[in-house]
This record gives sequence, C-alpha cells and structure tokens, in this order.
Amino acid sequence: MSGLIAGAHNRVRLAERRRAAPYPAPGSALDGIMPGEWREAGRVDATGYLPENCPVRPLGYDGENFFFEDTMGQVFNTGDGALGVERIQKLFAGHEDFLYWAWPAKEPKKMRVDPGFKAERVRRDLFSACRERGAWTMTDMVRGRGAWRDTRGKLILHCGDHLWVDGDIDDTGERDGFFYARRPPSLAPWAHKVEDQDNPAPEIFRMLRTWNFERGDLDAMILLGWIGIAMLGGALEWRPSIFITGDAGTGKSELIGRHGLFRAILGRMMISTTNASEAGLYQLVGHDSLPIAIDEMEGDEAPEQTQKIIKMARDAASGSVRIRGGQNHKGVEFEAQSSFLFSGINPPPLPPASLTRMAIIQLRPLQVTSNKAPTLKAAETVGPRLLRILADNWEELDYRLDDYYAILREAGHNSRGQKTFGAFLALADVMIGDRGLRELGLPCDERHQWGAMLKPSSLPELEGTEPAWKQALDAIMTSHIEAFSGGQRRTVAQELARIKPTMPDEEIKEARAKLAAADLAVMGTTEEPILCIPNSSRTIGKALLDTPFGARNGNGPWKFALRRGPPEIILQPEQVKAGMTENRVTVAGRQTRCQFVNLKAYFDWTA
Repeated sequence: MSGLIAGAHNRVRLAERRRAAPYPAPGSALDGIMPGEWREAGRVDATGYLPENCPVRPLGYDGENFFFEDTMGQVFNTGDGALGVERIQKLFAGHEDFLYWAWPAKEPKKMRVDPGFKAERVRRDLFSACRERGAWTMTDMVRGRGAWRDTRGKLILHCGDHLWVDGDIDDTGERDGFFYARRPPSLAPWAHKVEDQDNPAPEIFRMLRTWNFERGDLDAMILLGWIGIAMLGGALEWRPSIFITGDAGTGKSELIGRHGLFRAILGRMMISTTNASEAGLYQLVGHDSLPIAIDEMEGDEAPEQTQKIIKMARDAASGSVRIRGGQNHKGVEFEAQSSFLFSGINPPPLPPASLTRMAIIQLRPLQVTSNKAPTLKAAETVGPRLLRILADNWEELDYRLDDYYAILREAGHNSRGQKTFGAFLALADVMIGDRGLRELGLPCDERHQWGAMLKPSSLPELEGTEPAWKQALDAIMTSHIEAFSGGQRRTVAQELARIKPTMPDEEIKEARAKLAAADLAVMGTTEEPILCIPNSSRTIGKALLDTPFGARNGNGPWKFALRRGPPEIILQPEQVKAGMTENRVTVAGRQTRCQFVNLKAYFDWTA
C-alpha cells in the first residue's frame, strides 16, 4: 500500500511542476517586459530566436520538416503543409496568451479588447530556431514508452507520462541527445525498493508450474525471463521472442489471454492483438519499445503477412533499422526494439534465422485438480514490483548475462544460442534472486546445471542452424533427380550411396548418368569419390527453388555458401587432381567451373 501512495504522491509533484505559469492579460507586461519587447530586453533562449520562457521548444529540421516539442510534451512536425494560425494554436495549445504577449498583432490597448498574434513572425522565429538547433530525425532521436539505455549505459524507464531515472521520476522531453515523447501512461516501477519477502517472482514461478510444459521448470524459467525481457526491451542489446503452442485445453488463454497471467503482470505495457499486419504494427508501436503479443498465429492463415511479422520480430531482436515506403515516394526508417510473444495451435514455418532468436514453448494437456486458473495476489502491484527489481539490479544484470553466456558456451552453444537463452535465464535469475531460487529448488550455487538442461542438440529451436555451406550441400543432396530408377525418383544422396568399391562397372556407369541428369558429376575413385557441383546450373537452380539457394536463371548462391566449407571437405583443384590449376571440369557433356566435395570426408563429418 505504501508503494501505491508514494507513487501517487510522486505523480502529483510532477503535475505541479508542469502546471503552466500564469500569463498576464493580453496587452500587459510579463515579468516586467511589455508585449513583443523580449528581444530588445535580451530575454532570448539558447537559439537566440525565441523568448527564454517559450513553452514550445525547437528540436531541429529535416529538409522542409521542422520539429518542435509542443505544450503537450510531444513531437510536432510541420510536415510539408503550411504552419497557419490554426496549427500554431495547436502547437501552443493551452498557452495562447503567451502568443499574444510574444508576438502581438496590435498595440497593447487594442490587444486588451481584441487579442491576436502575428502568425508570420511566429513562423519566422520558430523556423530560425530550428535551423539553429541543426539537423534532426525522429528515427534516431525519439524514444517512446519502454526501457532505454542512456549514453552512459544507465537505465531510463519511459512510463508514458513521466520518466523513471535512478529511483526518481522526471519529466519527459530532451535528455542526452534523445527526445522522450510524452505518451499515455504505461507500467511504472514500484515507488520503494522491493524486499525479498515482497518479491512476486517466486509466486509467479510456482503458478507457472501449474501448466504442463514440455520442458517443465526450464520452460517456466524461459517464460519468466521473457517477462523481464518484455519490461526492459529497448535497453537490452538482445531481446529474443517466444512462441507458445499447444492444443485446445492446454491453458493458453489462462496464460496469455485477455485475462491471463501475462496480461495481469504487464497490464497496459503489453500490446496485444490478433490478425495483425506488418504495417499495422509499425503504426501501433511507433517509437515505443513495449512488448507485442500476437495470438492465433496459425500456419494456414495469410502466410505472406505472417512471414513479414516473423521477420519483423527477427529484426527487433537486435534493433535493426528497417526501411518502408512512405508518402511522396520517400522511405521511412523504422527501428523495432520490442520483444514478441506469439501463440497458436499450428505455428507457421519458422526459418532457422528466426528460430535462433526465439524459444518455442510447447504446452501439453493440463493435469490439474481444479478448473480454476491460479490468480496473483495484489495483481496490480506485481508488474511494478518486478520492474523495480529489474531497475535496481540493472548493473548486476550485465554480470549475470556474462555468467550465463559462459555457461551456455561450455554447453556447446554458439554466440546466437548464448545470447538468446542466456537472456531468458539471466532476466529470470535476477528477478527471482538467490533466495527465491533456493526456495524453488532451482540451480543457484551450481548454475552450470542450466547448461546441461539446454544442450544444443536437444533444442528444437536450434534445428536447421548448420553453417550455410552444409545447408546448401544438404539441399543438393536431398533434391530429386528428374529420372526414374525402378519406377521411382531417387535423390542425389540415394544415387551417391550406390557408388561403392564392390559395385559393378555397369551400375557405376548408370549412377553417373543419373547424376548427370541432375547436372552433377563424380570424379576420383569409388573409395574416395569427389562430387562436382557446377557454380552455375539451371537444373540445380530449379531443384533448389524452395530453398534459400535456388534461382531460375541458374546463378544461385550455393557456390558462395559451398566455398565457406572446411578445406578438408570443399577441395581446391590441385587437391582433386595433380597438376589441375582450374576448377573447370566436364559435367553432363559441357565444361564448367565447379565446387568439389570430398564425399568420404563429408559423410565422416556428418556421422
């Protein structure tokens, strides 16, 4: 209760600071200065073009667009349209009397009877002030709701109508080169430090245990970690997403539905939607870094749009800048820095590049004795308390991330696996704390046990993440040859498997002919065969069309991928044949440049 009262008190203090100073009646002096005489009195701001107490602040310009902080604390963009009287009144909303004092349209006596302002003079000074501030773009410099990192690495929480910095609340606006636009209220941290006995994270973990997750406590840890990632999204260097999948009756609605556990914790911070489009999400998120939950993400509905959203989540993991079309044929930059939560019964195809940036949570049928879902105690305080714990442990989080990166590296994860699963574990660890981990019976003093639970070979999220050269070679090996053998079409791998030292010459000749139909050739001996793959081939390009390596014109990227293979597998010409200096050989009756694959070394490598 004390936290709620203190939070309300802080907001009242901020409102008092924002309250507009009373302006005199039109035609009267302000602080001893008569209307329109502020410039002569030297009462100008840092730009030299506006009154020092101007309620509107210039931010800069970008071409014909001029940007200001209006009286509501938001960015006002003049755009290509005229800045007429009505728009100036919107810019100075609630402060019209200041316009009458700074840019009066008449002498003081007449202003008292019929007040007005000189719009052309207002425009002149506003534009000049922006020019003095310099170039400015909304993409690079505007920050909306969510967590952010300042230039010194400190945490800034944008709670919508105020900022939270170092335990105190502050007003929105310009700070260290960024503009924090005032927005509708979002989740704000608890007003006081949260003691161990008031930490809600262990209670949340116990509630998560009532669901039947495929990986038990590991999935519960990942889900709790995602809540932390959702809260700190824009401040983190890496923000993986999650995809929750399960049949009806597995408790998805109770977990992520409108009245589910996640909504109870994150409240207005979480943007929830179904049947979303990429363009719609751009408009909805804007400059916020709030988490995005998309329910009913099914594999059979609008596959093209679904893949665009999955790509958006992939880019958001690292905060990549995306460019989309805008008005007047001008590209608009957009930097997504949100973590995504997807859910569905039958997930859409997830490319390996996206899978490595998310965790897949499989829900099994519930095994409970009650049909009533667990509910949080004092639910309205849970999110604020968790956010305060994360904020107070912001510096410790970096050390905890490094710890889990090392644990996962020792378990065999590459850098992507370390960052993705390390983020989930580190955020959950910080929220639960050592005391909570021990009470829950989770690894604490021996955190390396998490690495044993997350062996790369056991994770479906890491399937298909082989290096590009192997993916390309596997795609070629599994492609079907357009020639029938015994009433069926064999794959390249099946045909190669027939080439053995004990194989009769006639059958070897037949196998070579079948491979030639796929525009492939075999050199070397039957003990150490070498597969010749042309760098350019319409036949191969067509066979690989459903893979990232296909191309109808035959100039696919498989040759670039293969060149990156290990030197003992992808051979140089001189390794294929003594005195051979060029990689040009005869394939299917023509001379062509090839990549050479040592099949024995390759099969040994994959064994």
